[in-house]
Amino acid sequence: MQPAPLLAFEAFYAGFGTLQGQRAKAERCCMASILQRGDGWQAKVRRKGAPTISRTFDLKADAEAWSREIEREHQRGNVAALRNDAGRITIAEVMDAYVAGPVQAMRTAKDAAQRLSRAREKFGLLFLANVRGIDVGKWRDELLRSGLSPQTVIHHLNALSALFTFAQQDLSIDLPSGNPCRAVRKPSLPKARDRRVTEDELRYLLAAAQPAQGRTPGMRECVVLAVESSMRMGELLGLEWNRIDLQRRTAHLPRTKNGESRTVALSSAAVQALQGLPRRIDGRVFGWRASGTLHQVWLRTLARARKQYEADCAAQGARPDPAFLTDLRFHDLRHEATSRLFEKGLGIMEVASMTGHKSLSMLKRYTHIEAEKLAQKLG
Repeated sequence: MQPAPLLAFEAFYAGFGTLQGQRAKAERCCMASILQRGDGWQAKVRRKGAPTISRTFDLKADAEAWSREIEREHQRGNVAALRNDAGRITIAEVMDAYVAGPVQAMRTAKDAAQRLSRAREKFGLLFLANVRGIDVGKWRDELLRSGLSPQTVIHHLNALSALFTFAQQDLSIDLPSGNPCRAVRKPSLPKARDRRVTEDELRYLLAAAQPAQGRTPGMRECVVLAVESSMRMGELLGLEWNRIDLQRRTAHLPRTKNGESRTVALSSAAVQALQGLPRRIDGRVFGWRASGTLHQVWLRTLARARKQYEADCAAQGARPDPAFLTDLRFHDLRHEATSRLFEKGLGIMEVASMTGHKSLSMLKRYTHIEAEKLAQKLG
């Protein structure tokens, strides 16, 4: 019987021999070949159970050095470095998969596709690994110089960033330097609009929106609903009678800008406006299908209201206020509605359930409470 130290010594060498055998077997499974192709040298590395990796170099020495590096990465099990998908797949190829898949499920699929098309023009032919933060920063500056607003440019940067995230998560492509959009500074947003609609302005607007010969019916009711409910223009156009309960005074919006549904409470003024509308055969509340069409009707209504205001000022011998009914957008009615909800005493969560805002910062941008009304509450 051999002594214990000798047995341990033999076991060590037996294990060492097995390890050496496994290493030799792994090296036999990983073979590199270098062939001359035209004016260059092609290095090709094959390994059992893994895709063949090849690359062409101008010098044979570079091909040999690359082959040795790849063999070392094989032994380390560094799969990402071996595949190098980010250095072989272009932005356009990833974009095709992204647009055909996840983008189609987005409510804003058309807008997302349009933003990505601009990114394709700039980066489409580049490999994923070749797009750096400085390249994205230059693109940001080009978009700003082209006349796009800071918010629109941010939407473009977010769309490109989502594309890189899709490549990382859904396609399992390793980005050596990470998502290049993450390190890029976003454009500073301009000061939030604080335009509110005065009672006199609203009175002239409603008068100009009254149904008359040659005018599109429903504009007056649309303005009332916008001020009373804080709904967006697109949400107003999407209203359907079968989702409105006048008895309970609610209107359900199945699809909104943020992708979630919500139910809006209706004031008595909003219910009265809805009751004054005729029922359409298609079940929709308003006949406009495109926001651009409603925008044109809004501009004409605004012009009539301003014209009537100037006529009244001339009849009274008063000088018209140059700011009256000027620089007023339909979306400002949503700002006005949000501010009125707070002035009525509703809490933050109650207002958010009406407006659909997900963050307090965005809700704050839409809220402009008049100091006079705050003073009245203070007593």
